[in-house]
Amino acid sequence: MEPGQHHLFSQVADRYASHRPTYPQGFFSDLAARCADRALAWDCGCGQGQASLALADHFAQVIATDASAQQLQQARPHRRVSYRTASATASGLEDGSVDAILVAQAVHWFAGEAFNAEVRRVAKPQALMAWIGYLPLRIDDQHIQTLIDHFYGVTLKPWWPPQRVWVERSFAGLPFPGEEWPFPSDLWIERNWNLSQLLGYLGSWSAVAAAQRAGQDPMAPLQQELVGAWPGSGAQALRVRWRFMGRWGQVGHVTVAPRCLPSS
Repeated sequence: MEPGQHHLFSQVADRYASHRPTYPQGFFSDLAARCADRALAWDCGCGQGQASLALADHFAQVIATDASAQQLQQARPHRRVSYRTASATASGLEDGSVDAILVAQAVHWFAGEAFNAEVRRVAKPQALMAWIGYLPLRIDDQHIQTLIDHFYGVTLKPWWPPQRVWVERSFAGLPFPGEEWPFPSDLWIERNWNLSQLLGYLGSWSAVAAAQRAGQDPMAPLQQELVGAWPGSGAQALRVRWRFMGRWGQVGHVTVAPRCLPSS
């Protein structure tokens, strides 16, 4: 995230770290396999470093940046990951130093020409760019799904930031800094959660935090409805799924034509 959005996540940083789903490991293997070199990856808008740790399994060094110091304080240390407070448009990375740039569930906060210029500046020739995320959750029980859909789309509608629409569109329409490839369409994130675990995840949403700051508690009535609908009054584990989505490809470098000098 960028300056100005800190308050959306800082309030729920501990809940975010405890309850957010991780990303499919196979994607990171595929990303690394397509890289010409694996010396350095940049995880931009890293939050609490979930994707940073996955990148560290495949790259010699990962520099993970976020504009929120509170988010970074929740990140788990790793010997190949260096966490730094920095914005997406002023990373502090060296020119032409990065083999892969990743943005996990965050590019909608800062996508644009200023960010793309920073990507092109730090990218090596043939470096890769990937934006990843996941769509709203799905649960097999239709009644529970209906309750969650209403909570997401109606109860919390006034509290979602406008940038949320880009996640729902799988980031389509945002300017991508290079040549795109077809993104894998068959990957899902899956968990088996009881009601307490699901409520912990829902409570980490930025829209919930925004409502609570305004003196409203949207979670209490939802919890009451879900206890009555959930098998075992919430104790039984149900499958929770998110479709993994994103955009990726090779960073395009802008070629500057040589300046012609006037003839004498």
